[in-house]
Amino acid sequence: MSETTGAEARRFSLPSVTPAATAWIYGSLSFPIAMLGYPLGAYIPRLYSTEMGVSLTMIGLVITVAAIFDAITDPLMGHFSDRWRTRWGRRRPWMVIGIPIWLFAVYMLLNPSIGVTVVYLAFFYIFMRAASTVFGLPYAAWGVELSSEYHARTMIQSAREKYVLAGLIASAAMVALSEEIFGRADASFVLANISLVVVVMVPLATALVLVKVPEVPDFNAPRVSFKAGISRMYQNKLFFRLLMIELLIAGGENFRNTLSLLFLQDYVGMGGIGRALILYFGAGLLAIPFWDFLAKRFGKHVSLASAMVLVGAVSLGVLTQANNPGPLFYLLFALKGFCFGAFAYLPRAMLADVVDLDTLRSGAARPASYFAILGFVTKCAASFGGLSLPILAFVGYSAVAGASNSADQLMWLGVLYGVVPTAVFVFAFYLCITWPLTDKLHAKVERIVEKRVARQVAKAERAAREQEGGSTPSDRP
Repeated sequence: MSETTGAEARRFSLPSVTPAATAWIYGSLSFPIAMLGYPLGAYIPRLYSTEMGVSLTMIGLVITVAAIFDAITDPLMGHFSDRWRTRWGRRRPWMVIGIPIWLFAVYMLLNPSIGVTVVYLAFFYIFMRAASTVFGLPYAAWGVELSSEYHARTMIQSAREKYVLAGLIASAAMVALSEEIFGRADASFVLANISLVVVVMVPLATALVLVKVPEVPDFNAPRVSFKAGISRMYQNKLFFRLLMIELLIAGGENFRNTLSLLFLQDYVGMGGIGRALILYFGAGLLAIPFWDFLAKRFGKHVSLASAMVLVGAVSLGVLTQANNPGPLFYLLFALKGFCFGAFAYLPRAMLADVVDLDTLRSGAARPASYFAILGFVTKCAASFGGLSLPILAFVGYSAVAGASNSADQLMWLGVLYGVVPTAVFVFAFYLCITWPLTDKLHAKVERIVEKRVARQVAKAERAAREQEGGSTPSDRP
């Protein structure tokens, strides 16, 4: 046998049930990484425009160019990760390489010196995105490989999303501390403190995952070329439907999120942003069991579609709260946060099921390649945030220190924040509510894949015995 022994072959298979402890350890790395999630999107425009003097149009251009760069790096990284073979596994080496580079880029991006230009922003923003691709895609694929069971995959992604929301709550708490204890609400102070915590915590969490989470060996699955892999993805029509769902959801949310700090401070008139963010992400964390219940009872697609309906209604309702950060606004803001987690983890859980269709056709397990394309679409959707800033600048809105915006300019801020994403969600809702891959259909796919794996294992064991010169009577005709 060319690559592994019979013992390794017997270990190969996607476990149908993943111990909860393994899922929780796997997800732990998402906590410190997520601390950058909302602050990075919301505070970078404020930091580099208000404090560094870079125009909103140039900041938006940087975000868009970074997404184009990802168009090249994401598919290649997914392909290499799926084909990589080392004694430490397919996923671990890339994480060891990518995470230190990512930490350096994050620190530099969040701690600029006064007077830096758009060139500095562009270099470290793209550098950070490239490094996140190097470790992020293998990490995502690793989570898919922990189980093959429909509902267990929801559990794994749900556990990871709980860490994501906990990390976002922690970063919101740091914003609140900056505002209420230190009396500092400026973006540079907030981001500098968060970056220090992230730089300390990420290596510790990475070490825990690398040591404690097992990798499933991929001992003799056929290798698929890059060209053939892309061709087979193109034939997977359900995959393209999921990509469209992700593009619409993530695109609408990123279009909104880039404006969120401006919306809260200038449209709603809110002062203490940190407390609002704690409420927002806290509601999201508490909601995860609810979305899990809907996913288990009605299907992942129904759970995701339900979140879209609620977010759309809330997004329009919050526009009635101009200059009124009162109890009703906080209620609406909490309801929007209630849906945050569903948008993040349910598409990933659905993708894990779609990958099985490819495995059924090709015989090769290529989750990283699929997550690479999904990641690329997600990052393209992130570039939609870059589109909202030039549009806002076009209508005359100004984010420079001490600027005063008219009622019409604030109205446009509200429209871009609430109406545009809601309109985008209408089509995503249709694609999601008509999703055909239910738990019953997936169970049939899983059984076929398991039988194929069993045949591969038996063949590998026979080859190993023959190679060792120890064939048994059961091998003879």
